[in-house]
Amino acid sequence: MTPYYRHFGLERDPFLDTADPHFYRTTPALSRVRDRLAGGVLESRGLQVVVGDPGTGKTSLMAQIERELLGRDEVRLGKILDPSFATETEFLLGVARSFGLALPPRSPAALKNAIKNYLYDAAVLDGLTLALLVDEAQNASDEIFEVLRLMLNYDVPQRKLLNVVLFGQSELRARIDARGNLADRVDDWFALSPFDVNEARALIAFRVARAGGTDAAALFDTDALDTIVAAAGGTPRRLLMLAHATLREAAAYGRPRGTRTDAEAAARSRHLTLPGAAAPARNGAAPARRPWFPWLAAFRAR
Repeated sequence: MTPYYRHFGLERDPFLDTADPHFYRTTPALSRVRDRLAGGVLESRGLQVVVGDPGTGKTSLMAQIERELLGRDEVRLGKILDPSFATETEFLLGVARSFGLALPPRSPAALKNAIKNYLYDAAVLDGLTLALLVDEAQNASDEIFEVLRLMLNYDVPQRKLLNVVLFGQSELRARIDARGNLADRVDDWFALSPFDVNEARALIAFRVARAGGTDAAALFDTDALDTIVAAAGGTPRRLLMLAHATLREAAAYGRPRGTRTDAEAAARSRHLTLPGAAAPARNGAAPARRPWFPWLAAFRAR
């Protein structure tokens, strides 16, 4: 079967939801966050936290930080994609593995001591900067937060032995704030916000160009693009999902580009509210209205 994007003369799928650096588009706000995060690690500031609603680009940002830090010989990087470990011992072994240490299962105290010795040797004797990136940090247990707090105590004059960057959904902030002794160690907080209309349209145009297209107008008519942007509500992941689904719908009917009909079908199939419409009912429940985004009012007034 021919991939749908070939129907539109594209070389690649422009709206695949992965952290592919080929399709990563930054914004001035994201660039500032990236630079401050990387700077915090290189200055050995300890703990930094990035929060945002699902789909706002936390994992993509983490991939960019990883690429930047891996390009530096003085940095050694560990990464945990999901900290939902069942026990303290499992988490400590996961941290060790992320730095290439093959530690046998031991007591938590023995594992902490082994990791501390490794961090000291790497940071003090070898002059390296060590950083641990943790995605989906809202899944960590209280026990794991306590382990992180203890590890952030490992330091020597003028530097931390370990830098930690936590990426998580918005509830992560409340969980850390509830642990005052951990919250006090946060050097910087970053909150990712939804895209405005211009950023959303620019992301679609950028993705199309990177996939070998000419411009977004060649793939979506004006009404289709307006519908996609409005229904996505500023969430990058939802924006890509709707653009992808709109083109698949158009390709299925042999249309040369996506239309408003295709975009509305894509939104309805994902239970997203169309501009000016009530949310679809689920399981017989009464329809609910989506929140009105302030930027949408200005967009529709154009």
